Amino acid sequence: MRATLLGEKLKLAISKWQKWLLGGLGLGVLACAGLLLAALLWHAPGDELTPAGLARNTSHYIEMPDGARIAADVWLPADLQAGQRVPAVIEGTRYWRAVGLTLLGRTAAMLGVDLPGVRPTGYNRFFPAHGYAMVTVDVRGTGASSGVHRTEYAQAERLDYAHIIEWVASQTWASGDVFALGVSYSGTSAELMTTVAHPALRAVAPLYSDFDAQMQLATPGGVYQPAFIEVWSELVAALDRNDLCAAQGAGEPDASCGPAGYLLSGVKPVAGNPELAAAVAEHATPDVASMVQALHFRDSPWGEDGSSANVMPYGLKAEIEAADVPMFVVAGWFDAATADGALARFATFAHPQEVWIGPFSHGGGEDTDPFMPAERPSLWTGVEQVQRVLAFFERHRTDRLTEPLEDSRLRYYVNGADTFRETAVWPPAHLAARRFYLAAEGQLQDELPRGRGFARYEVDFTVGTAASSRWQTQLGGGDVIYDRRADMAPRSLLYTSAPFTTATEATGAVILDLWMTSDRTEGALHAYLETLDPDGQVHYLTEGVLNLRHRKRTRNPAYPVFGPTHSFLAADAAPLPQRQLFSFSTTLSATSALIPAGYRLRLSITGGDAASFARVPADGPAPVWNVYHGVSSPSSLTIFTAPWEAKP
Repeated sequence: MRATLLGEKLKLAISKWQKWLLGGLGLGVLACAGLLLAALLWHAPGDELTPAGLARNTSHYIEMPDGARIAADVWLPADLQAGQRVPAVIEGTRYWRAVGLTLLGRTAAMLGVDLPGVRPTGYNRFFPAHGYAMVTVDVRGTGASSGVHRTEYAQAERLDYAHIIEWVASQTWASGDVFALGVSYSGTSAELMTTVAHPALRAVAPLYSDFDAQMQLATPGGVYQPAFIEVWSELVAALDRNDLCAAQGAGEPDASCGPAGYLLSGVKPVAGNPELAAAVAEHATPDVASMVQALHFRDSPWGEDGSSANVMPYGLKAEIEAADVPMFVVAGWFDAATADGALARFATFAHPQEVWIGPFSHGGGEDTDPFMPAERPSLWTGVEQVQRVLAFFERHRTDRLTEPLEDSRLRYYVNGADTFRETAVWPPAHLAARRFYLAAEGQLQDELPRGRGFARYEVDFTVGTAASSRWQTQLGGGDVIYDRRADMAPRSLLYTSAPFTTATEATGAVILDLWMTSDRTEGALHAYLETLDPDGQVHYLTEGVLNLRHRKRTRNPAYPVFGPTHSFLAADAAPLPQRQLFSFSTTLSATSALIPAGYRLRLSITGGDAASFARVPADGPAPVWNVYHGVSSPSSLTIFTAPWEAKP
């Protein structure tokens, strides 16, 4: 009886618990359903109407003549009045113009979670707040745009800008003045927009862009650079197939998607168009890493557009000059070789340019002056940088035209001096060549050594200079870390000068002339210029790389490097004469630095860089080099210097 009574009481208790549970679940389901419904009806900041009656943020498809549809996101000034017309800024990106939200993500955003794309940030916040419309487009064959993305910067992609600019300039809110800007890929896109010569395009700002992405990023000196290319190839392939998780984990094999997979849907669809899946299926992005590995020469084919000269700014000089669109250019001394590209453009292109080269990582977020503390913040904040761009654009509006740029000017930062200098020509006129000769016992000396000798060097392919080098900063804009640990010295060939007796500015090209032999018919020179302070601390100045099969010099370079130049053409390539003396000259990336009195100059030579570059030769034993010095084989290093004067 007792057990039966207990059982009845237990059944009653369970029944009550079940009712409470079901009731609670029901209320929970209703609450969740209510939240989701509220999220569907919720007006995000971009959905709010301006006084003109237009939504602040809208998405559109822009029809191209061949049927491709380019996705565009537009942010208008929040205070846009009825009948008001404003200038517009365009950014052409292949990294998704905007991110879409899942219903759960929209709910989270409604409840105050800060998610991408909900509130205007970056350019979408800055330019509308200053009276401009901001238009971001997914370039052809990427993001939510249709079309096939066969190569980077393809001619079809570039020619789309004529129709994109026309569409923007003809909108009801548009004044007719169009500007363009961007960092990295979108910076190059901004420069390429000038080639379509649309009269509405008033000025552009290519920031940290690649003038020659083949030789100044992907294969510097003709040597494949997988540290950047292979991760970037994974990233863009994932983006183009709208794979959020793979894009988030590019370069990290064990990465997980995390909460983003539940909150973000991938690229933002164009509102009211169910075409996203079809557009993504059409992209057919090739394996960029494989394409770059096949770029053995400057005239190697680049997709259907011929060589890279047909798609990169350096090869489109005539079109860019003819358009005569003023440019605001920013580059970093240690941002791959963007500074070299900026200098080549400045010295040889006729259109007006305001150029700044500074101690900036890719995008400008980090300070890279090797003489300053690693934790020092960037000279310009992100806002200060875009304020400079805005001031440049303001000067070129047709309703203002206060001081349009007519003459080009270059401001270059002197590392270690913490100052900019200005010049109208490059190289600056106040500099003179100073030559240091390689000599016995690892000396760099002013006088040509007598007799003849050599240093034997067995290439060590395990040597790597940095965990975050100038070649990798384009993977997110991190700092540049040049790591010359003590254990690297015995694995490099080193030449060191006597201490400088006076403070000296060293600016411009660095030229290396070498006489050597090799027991292999292939090899790559990696050369680094450094200073050593009185305590022996290393300060990185610059570096250069050259696949030695490209050692032949040319008098007709694709653009100047302000020193010995190589064509990198297939017809000029040649194997090394095995165990026979040969000589060559090459130019390291440009630099600018103050070398204080008491500091010494050091040249470091290796045959590889495991941190960034593929090895040359790809297999077999490491080469053994003999690097010669003396009267009959005068290996030398030339820099361009002037006594330091601390003037504005």
